[in-house]
Amino acid sequence: FTLCRHGRGEPRGGVPMAGDAECEEAPTSAEAFVTPHKRHDPSLQSNSPESPSTGAPPYTVSSWSGSSGPSSPKSSSSGDCDDRQKRRLFHDIADSEASTAAGLRELLLASNQSMGEEGRVYWESFFVVLPCFCGYAALFGLQHTIKVRFGISDDSSAASHDFGAAVSCLYLFSLIFRVAHKVVFAGLSPWVRVYVSLGCMMLSMLLIALVILTLECYDLRWVILAYSLGGVAMGSFESNLLTCLTPLGHLTKRVAILGIPMGVNSILIGAFFIMAPPFEVPVTAVFLSVAFLVGVAMMVFAFCIPRTGRGGNTGARGTAAGLTQLATDCKRVRSWLPLVWHYPIAFTVDMFTLALFSPGVALYLYDKETVDIGFGVVLYTDRFFVVYNTANMLGGLLGRWLSYRTRPRHPMMYTGCTAFGALLLLLQVPVLAPLSTFLVMLGDGLIYGTISRHLDTVVPEEFNLMAISYWLFIGDLGSLVGSNLICYLRDWLVQS
Repeated sequence: FTLCRHGRGEPRGGVPMAGDAECEEAPTSAEAFVTPHKRHDPSLQSNSPESPSTGAPPYTVSSWSGSSGPSSPKSSSSGDCDDRQKRRLFHDIADSEASTAAGLRELLLASNQSMGEEGRVYWESFFVVLPCFCGYAALFGLQHTIKVRFGISDDSSAASHDFGAAVSCLYLFSLIFRVAHKVVFAGLSPWVRVYVSLGCMMLSMLLIALVILTLECYDLRWVILAYSLGGVAMGSFESNLLTCLTPLGHLTKRVAILGIPMGVNSILIGAFFIMAPPFEVPVTAVFLSVAFLVGVAMMVFAFCIPRTGRGGNTGARGTAAGLTQLATDCKRVRSWLPLVWHYPIAFTVDMFTLALFSPGVALYLYDKETVDIGFGVVLYTDRFFVVYNTANMLGGLLGRWLSYRTRPRHPMMYTGCTAFGALLLLLQVPVLAPLSTFLVMLGDGLIYGTISRHLDTVVPEEFNLMAISYWLFIGDLGSLVGSNLICYLRDWLVQS
């Protein structure tokens, strides 16, 4: 049946419309639908005497009932097609189309916003990550310099092992605060926790530079405090910063994690270079410079990184509420743990290798004034570590760059690369040492980037922070064990 747009059964040009009569037949119990048609549709003209020049009506209203036979036409005066029913019908159609259009507009807007976030790369995040990892590298990379200032020899004495235990507080507190930040800093949002982490790192640098090195307070308790603050900073910084950056897209996060090897090697290369002849810059200036850079990172994070909804959400109020929230998160592990539980195992192997071998024990194997490379080449030890750490940086950068461009694989596949690099260092051949750290850091970059990419893909948004904390917590178990084995491995290698 055809409902003509020209009125309610009135004749047009003095000729009654066949469709006008038939449209009155639709029973009230029938279902109706409206279908748009193109002009000059021949199927419509079979039901109406309109000429092709006039054009077909823009809509048809079809109905059906239990009867399969044709309906009997009635005159337009019978009024079977009530005006109110037709108005109601068209109002329903208009409401439906308006609702659909509004929904499409919302979807389009959300899509555009999503594309805008992914398309906008916040490269400033690189300068938030770099200074914090400069501090991290200063703590583990310059530990031997601090040990020398304490007058402790590299041997199997109790003082040497006590210093090693004090330095391992960096990894111990990093391990603890991978999870404890959700309790101790429960009243703070991830955004604010980033500032707290950077503040702890700055305080750690200032304690070493001013209290230990300038005021010459050679008490191991100051070392324990400084390295513990560094551990608190690293344990809280990574997971909360990655949570704040996740809504900004893969590209921003990829730029940010490139700051890890660059920050580490800014110290392991730059500091060793300027401390060697002819510059001989004091190590105190290195720690003060890192403290200043950490302050700059806080400013960059405040003014250049947008405060996303996830990172800006206020945490639970109070330690008790934090414990409750942590217990709640643990009860809901089935929502995310089965998706990621085996990935951090590779990171544990990786962090064990990094803490023990890169540079780790290398600082204590090559601890003389010079290093004989062979072939008649002798380098100052600081110069040797410039070359060593340059290879370290190149491996880390390449690994992180490849991790977002290769086909996703399980990170355990890359642990063979780190293990082979560690074995090369154990050969104690100086010319092979740069290759060893390159392979270790190449594997580290591939493992780190692969896990970060996997978590962003499979973990629901509400569990992102918990999943990242779990990943880094499991990894720091390897760091803690590796750092405490440095002295014992050095003793074994020297004696053998």
